[in-house]
Amino acid sequence: MYKLILSTIFIFVFAAFGQICAFDKQLYVDKYPDKPAGVLIKNNDGLFMMANNIKLITNKNFLINPKEKRIYIFDVKLNLLNKNNLSLESMNFPLENINGNYYIDILSLSSLFNFNIKDNGDYYLLEHDKGLALPSKEKKYNGMVGLGFSVARNFSDLKRFDLNSNINTVCFTWFSLEDSFGNFNNNADIGVVNYLHEKGYRVWGLFNNKFNPNLTHKLFESEYGIDNAINQIFTYALMYHLDGVNVDFENMDKSDIKNFNHFVEKLNNMLKNSDIALSVDVTVPDNNSSWSLCYDRKTISEYSDYLVLMTYDEFSNGSEHAGPTASIPWMEKGLRDTLKDVNSNKILLGIPFYTREWIENTSGNIVKVKPIDSQKIKGYLETNNLTPQFDDKYGLYHVSFYRYNLKHEMWFDNNVTMTNKLKLIHRYNLGGFAIWKLESGDEGIWSSFSDLFGDKLINIGGIKSGK
Repeated sequence: MYKLILSTIFIFVFAAFGQICAFDKQLYVDKYPDKPAGVLIKNNDGLFMMANNIKLITNKNFLINPKEKRIYIFDVKLNLLNKNNLSLESMNFPLENINGNYYIDILSLSSLFNFNIKDNGDYYLLEHDKGLALPSKEKKYNGMVGLGFSVARNFSDLKRFDLNSNINTVCFTWFSLEDSFGNFNNNADIGVVNYLHEKGYRVWGLFNNKFNPNLTHKLFESEYGIDNAINQIFTYALMYHLDGVNVDFENMDKSDIKNFNHFVEKLNNMLKNSDIALSVDVTVPDNNSSWSLCYDRKTISEYSDYLVLMTYDEFSNGSEHAGPTASIPWMEKGLRDTLKDVNSNKILLGIPFYTREWIENTSGNIVKVKPIDSQKIKGYLETNNLTPQFDDKYGLYHVSFYRYNLKHEMWFDNNVTMTNKLKLIHRYNLGGFAIWKLESGDEGIWSSFSDLFGDKLINIGGIKSGK
């Protein structure tokens, strides 16, 4: 009996840790064939090397930041085969804590430091390659851009939701501005990029400014900071084989409008010969200084391939009154105002896959605002025994009820209202759509895309309905 118990325990332990233990292999470097360079661990999210051994393969100084789970590698020189070389003071990479030690995904370094990892059965061999070449992908889409933003960090995150064949491009929120010197925090995963490329998707990377106006203004004050930021964006795009770059700089000082134009122009000059698409996120035109008047949409569109028009947050957390996230009349007005300055085929219409529940007291004051993903709306209606009513003013469905003298209210899309929104793309001959965000998708909402676009989206592949 005890043998059976021990066997069961062994099987359990092996199942729990087997993906680490079973794939432990020594790494050797072709230049030093007799000296091991540490053990590599393979699991579902990549091929990992202990961060302390990083100098053995890069010959660079480094710094590990345990608090941020990040490693900084210094004095990085980008050796391009068909472009002037670039020098960066530092680049950074996310770390994984495995069995109490910090590891880095070695495949993410392979393009930057010009090596390949070969599995020789009993060990891995690092073979040095030629310099990093510019991508030769075709930049322009031959049809609509069906883009979905995602907050997934690795392959494990990606498996938590269904990729959908109604999109052709996935944009990950992997990069954020770290300081006024133009350095970006990097959370990218080369394994996710490679997987999606195999499935037929294009992959973009989003670079944000943390919505921090002071940090952004300090960046724009320095030409060095601007150049370093652009070099970092370009380098990360190359090393992770990105098909596009998305600039999500929001909440900027109105006084920085020309500085942002300058930034986008210089970034375009860097990217234009690499066939990496450039898109910039902008809000709809209104009188808000830091969220709308900071954009010169006409100039930005001239220096970019696409503008992602964020036609959502009509009413948001700071609003004085309850209202929808994106009513159809409001979306169309914002779109028409934008079209006064921007060519229609450059605009990607923003599509929210979320709404908000508004909670008001008896005086009509907002006491709480709760975001709700589209996939959770059905459960919300069933739990509260609600029957939606169509709201003619907003072109959406609406519910409200009282609990403990507090009014709960929500506007949301179904298949019909989402189809009406998507028809704006055809009506105004837009370049496509941009969904925020894929993790929040609902099967009923997705059917609107299939019904309207069918096979008109290009580069279609991936996983649908969990298959």
